[in-house]
Amino acid sequence: MKKWMCILLLAVLLAAMPGTAVYASDAGIGIGPGETMPDFTVSLTDGTTATLSGMLEENDLVVLNVFTSWCGPCEREFPEMEEVYLEKKDRMEILSISGDPADTMEIIAQYKESHGLTFPMGLKDDSPGVLKISAFPTSIFIDRSGKVGFIKVGAFPDKKEFEDKVDYFLSPDYDGKPLESEKAFSFMPYILGWMGISGVLLLIGRWGILRKAGRKGWHSLIPFLNVYDEYSTVWNGWMGVLADMCLPLGFACNMAKLPAGIYYALLVIGFVIGMRESISLAKAFGKGRVFGVLMGLPVFREIGRLILGVGRARYRNADS
Repeated sequence: MKKWMCILLLAVLLAAMPGTAVYASDAGIGIGPGETMPDFTVSLTDGTTATLSGMLEENDLVVLNVFTSWCGPCEREFPEMEEVYLEKKDRMEILSISGDPADTMEIIAQYKESHGLTFPMGLKDDSPGVLKISAFPTSIFIDRSGKVGFIKVGAFPDKKEFEDKVDYFLSPDYDGKPLESEKAFSFMPYILGWMGISGVLLLIGRWGILRKAGRKGWHSLIPFLNVYDEYSTVWNGWMGVLADMCLPLGFACNMAKLPAGIYYALLVIGFVIGMRESISLAKAFGKGRVFGVLMGLPVFREIGRLILGVGRARYRNADS
């Protein structure tokens, strides 16, 4: 048992370790470095249109940035891109277009004004049709010959990295050699992987907890009912349901674009209630407060319940 738990803990630690950027030949967008970018036309917020061929007639570099109005990383990198643009706009152009069908021209125009951006912005629509953007932001550097020189999937971490890439293509020594695409490191695969693992651990743990408490283990298979039965072993059933409901409610508020304060308030409420219930659950199994606090934290929650469900800990009722 101890050996098994050590392996699980090691897996969690490895999954949580940060990594470096992942490189790909074409970054999965349908076109790769060194390939000629097809000409396209984009409608802009000022009522005009822009074509790639027209921008290349006046500039040595065009940075096509695909973003969305709700994208946090997009918003963070825009001020630094704006600074570089103001310094070098005599030789380069940044064209930022939204890849979200829900974004309207009015939304993009308001976004541009509120963020103080001066480079042209518009909608992707069907142009350029060659692109298959699956991550935002994505920036495509198109050199003076119309070829893709560099692709960045994800936000630039700082101004220097963006400026270095711009300077590479504006350099008089630029020989047309493209750079390898970069895909910004993402925790999402690790998060999804852990969600799958934690779901199994939590199911096994809940099954064992309910059985030890003299309840029906199959309740662990039923959403909400499993939460109620699990937490009712420590005499606060509906509080447990409320704790678990706060997270999905918070995400729903976020998707509905309600004030961020509601989202954070729900997260805090869920955390506080969940921590209180975890400490109570640990006490019901004869575990100390430290174990209960750890069990109230993300990741450790699933491991803690697995320990209670399959370990030697014995459930003690309210009168014990």
